[in-house]
Amino acid sequence: MTERTNVVVVGGGPGGVLLAYLLARAGVRVVLLEARKDFDRRFRGDSVAPPVLDYLHRFGLAEELLATIPHGRATTFEWWTPEKRYTIADYRGSSPRFPYYALIPQARFLPFLVEKAQRHSGFRVEMGARFSALLHDGAGRVDGVRYRRDGVEHELRADLVVGADGRNSKVLRESDLTPAELASNIDICWFAVPRLPDDPSGAGQLALITEPGAVVGLLGQGDTWQIGFTLPAGRFGALRDAGVEPLKDLVRRRTPWLGARVAELREPGQLTLLPIRITEVDRWSRPGLLLVGDAAHVISPVGGNGINFAMIDAAEAANLLVEPLLRGDARAIDAAASGVQRSRGALVAGEQRMQVRVERGVARRLAERSPGAPLPIRVQGSVPGLARFSARRSLRALRVPPPSQAILGRSSTVD
Repeated sequence: MTERTNVVVVGGGPGGVLLAYLLARAGVRVVLLEARKDFDRRFRGDSVAPPVLDYLHRFGLAEELLATIPHGRATTFEWWTPEKRYTIADYRGSSPRFPYYALIPQARFLPFLVEKAQRHSGFRVEMGARFSALLHDGAGRVDGVRYRRDGVEHELRADLVVGADGRNSKVLRESDLTPAELASNIDICWFAVPRLPDDPSGAGQLALITEPGAVVGLLGQGDTWQIGFTLPAGRFGALRDAGVEPLKDLVRRRTPWLGARVAELREPGQLTLLPIRITEVDRWSRPGLLLVGDAAHVISPVGGNGINFAMIDAAEAANLLVEPLLRGDARAIDAAASGVQRSRGALVAGEQRMQVRVERGVARRLAERSPGAPLPIRVQGSVPGLARFSARRSLRALRVPPPSQAILGRSSTVD
């Protein structure tokens, strides 16, 4: 079965879904392919930054999103030692409307965006559609995809294919684009426990808990607490041999309100292992093909900004691509696709290199069993005003280009 559309987006993560929404809103025909039959994922990035919330506000989406989906609101990022809690980033001056990171489960955020996209006549989503190959025209330009759904092989021809299928991108593997690994210093094992109405709120929703030989991430979502145990890369086998009691003891010591609930963790098989690999791709595009988000540049969970970089890629790509796609001008489409990397590449590279430094420092602290907080953290958390300055500086890397008039001004809705 073969058909044709303007754009096929492979991968229903935040970058892919937002890009599909933006293009469909502007009147572009878009098919979104998601390999799974639902959007329910465990421990995917969920921290939506203030600038991205401001961007969603431009479309009337942010307020409805926050009003209808249970979520946490992190006004600060904290570093907890056994002796003291340091506020190292304070987001309360970052946005007049959304002075916080919204911790929204992707399993609820993505269906919300898809439902908004479905209001536009050019959008279609195919769930359970497993990408298998890129198609090419006679000149070697990417010209669509082959995918399998419900046991049936499909061919979908398109003016542009967008690979938005994450850090293990099958689209990337099928292309002639080359990834390179920048770092692989740590792994994170995630576990979640239910959140109760009388749990702490406000500060402490986004925190790094440290002890000699231990670094633990804590994220307060709407109805769960996510707990991330950091390990030196490749050491999950040692954790499996030691068992989970040392991890549970640490959580009981440092977050006593979670003490009873952490009893649900009984063996290492309940942990979700996320190997932390920071990679970059030499080029994000080739004729007929564009990569966005982790398919183009894997952002470490350190800092929780992978979801935001993916959505900013989508915002930039939509601005550049709408007009060429509506004209059906293949040469202009390819030029616009290559322009995404020119616009975004330097900011992404800067973030990745910062993350490499952070990961190396975390791995070193684990190996050396370093006590307390390093000097820069102690200074940053102690000097008045420095935490707000740090937040503003970190959010500069998350600048979102305003939507073009071609996107804001057009809206092809379903009757």
